[in-house]
Amino acid sequence: MKSTIFAATLLASSGLVAPVFAQSPGPAPKTVEDACIFVAKSMLMVKDLKIGVVQSFPELSPPGARLTYSTKLDAKDAEIDQEIECQFDPDAQPLKVTRFCMDSTCYAIDSEDQEDRRRLLEVQALMARLK
Repeated sequence: MKSTIFAATLLASSGLVAPVFAQSPGPAPKTVEDACIFVAKSMLMVKDLKIGVVQSFPELSPPGARLTYSTKLDAKDAEIDQEIECQFDPDAQPLKVTRFCMDSTCYAIDSEDQEDRRRLLEVQALMARLK
């Protein structure tokens, strides 16, 4: 383990490895659909997703959306079978995610698992960087 950390530190300090930023600040999502897509991309650390069916509920409290997606951009409709569900703070502008579920795990501030709470806070931080 120590040798792995040392090797990574050595590579990073040598200038041979440049940091890659998965999320560069851009415009904040205006709709719950776009915000939920942003959450999915952030969690999966990908630039693009193939989006399938989208259901949006901006009029509910809390507002939310759920959608199907695939990380394979050439996926056929039947292959777009991964799901994410997002809920947002009804009073926050820009939108602020308060809970999301994917891969049978829900991430919320009241999650029992500390890592699940941490993932929510990370996505909230990424969203807060958007202008």
